[in-house]
Amino acid sequence: MHGTSMETMRKFVKDNDLRENKVVLDIGAYDVNGSYKTFFDSPKSKYIGVDIRYGPGVDIIFDSTAWHYLHDIDAVISGQTFEHVENRSYLLSKVFDVMKPGAPICIIAPSAGPERDLPWHGNLSEKEMRGYMEAAGFIVDSCTINKESQPWEDLCCIAHKPKEGERKPIRQERKVEVDK
Repeated sequence: MHGTSMETMRKFVKDNDLRENKVVLDIGAYDVNGSYKTFFDSPKSKYIGVDIRYGPGVDIIFDSTAWHYLHDIDAVISGQTFEHVENRSYLLSKVFDVMKPGAPICIIAPSAGPERDLPWHGNLSEKEMRGYMEAAGFIVDSCTINKESQPWEDLCCIAHKPKEGERKPIRQERKVEVDK
């Protein structure tokens, strides 16, 4: 986990007051070289690390029996994961289903830089990320690229699950166009 990603997520956690009395799900939590788990060291917080295999920082396997018991999640975070996910639409629809109405989500992924760490399914553009988020039913609050986070030019997308009565995007299963 590089420093720019850590700092961006630290700001999201602080801005959304997620350190205490919240249940936070981290998608792609396998700790290779750093983890967001360190932001949730308060005994009043509940951090749940999710990945496709067990290892350091992982509490639950995605789409496992334990996953299906999740509900009313207060926030979801994910960094340096979506470039490795083949079916991003499916993942986001499953994440949407376990979140509380109004709950925020922050995804950080590279928009540039070389291929690395297989499986590799590509960098994401702002347009692609917005498309995935909206197709899953999220309302996108911001989607920005940090050109200073070289060579990755981190894309940070912040969205939320609509609250009751809030305009809801039409959830749809669709393939998002890739920018060429």
